[in-house]
Amino acid sequence: MENSVINKKSEPASSVEPVLQVKDLNLAFNTPRGQAKILEGVNFDLFPREILALVGETGSGKSVTAKSILNLIPERSRETRGQVLFGVKDLLTISGKELGTIRGNRISMVFQNPQSSINPVFTLGEQISRLIRLYLSAKINDLKFKTQCSQKQAVESIAREKLNEVGLTDIKRMLKLYASEVSGGMAQRYRIALALISSPEILIADEATSALDVTVQAHILKLMKDLCKNKRTAILFITHDLGIAAQICDRVAVMYAGRIVEVAETKKIFKNPLHPYTRGLLKAVPKLGKNKPLSFVPGIIPDLVSPPRGCRFHSRCDQAMDICHKQKPESLKLEDNHNVSCFLYKE
Repeated sequence: MENSVINKKSEPASSVEPVLQVKDLNLAFNTPRGQAKILEGVNFDLFPREILALVGETGSGKSVTAKSILNLIPERSRETRGQVLFGVKDLLTISGKELGTIRGNRISMVFQNPQSSINPVFTLGEQISRLIRLYLSAKINDLKFKTQCSQKQAVESIAREKLNEVGLTDIKRMLKLYASEVSGGMAQRYRIALALISSPEILIADEATSALDVTVQAHILKLMKDLCKNKRTAILFITHDLGIAAQICDRVAVMYAGRIVEVAETKKIFKNPLHPYTRGLLKAVPKLGKNKPLSFVPGIIPDLVSPPRGCRFHSRCDQAMDICHKQKPESLKLEDNHNVSCFLYKE
């Protein structure tokens, strides 16, 4: 696994301001059984030209964190505290109108189920054409001037270009289809193309490659790396696949039961994982050429309506101490760009 880590030369975090800061984000859902404390004290920064992986088991809070960033969870069903700073704007407190100018434009999101995020009423061609007219009017006019074509022809030409970038073919036929008429892989590539039309400052990819076969997946991962390198787009890459995180991400944030338990540069976290949960996840990853039986993290994520006191991982941890049952561990900075929330490292 370590050999698959790509040593990308990204800008050092200390030399640039983060494009996104999540500060002490807490989220609770109101349920018939009581309040479920889904996120608790989530903190992380995302920098320009960085791909940050958010990893963890199903139910750890990764997708809820992504939706909270764009304030996509209905207010009537939740309580939120903390800040999500995009520049000087707190996305949790600005008006809906102002947030509407940011969603899909300066911050785009690709969801795990592509068909559910594509309008089933309009053809794929109608939807991409609308976004092109909305965000790329200057490019349309430039193309019309250079080629003496109509606006419709210019929009179609740009649509073909954008869909080619994500590896789609037979585009003329595809633009006449509806979401229900294309495969999951084609729908996901199409959805990624839509997300990139506005050249967003941030792309949130929630399991964006999980529906793709290996060849297409490699193409999309390369596209995302190129996007970071050439356009300074920052990517929050949510995945349960540590192998993919190792391939393209600059840093990894490990999430467990609504808390981030470890954050480090990708190479560091694979070479020297500190949190017992991170170690357990890495031991469960198959390794090429080794026939050892796969390990696993015993137990399940706790019920967040009545989460355990202290460290939420203590019931599954083979190194738990008395203090783990009583107190919440704070995030400790042990070395440059490596933070961990664990009493094993308490001074």
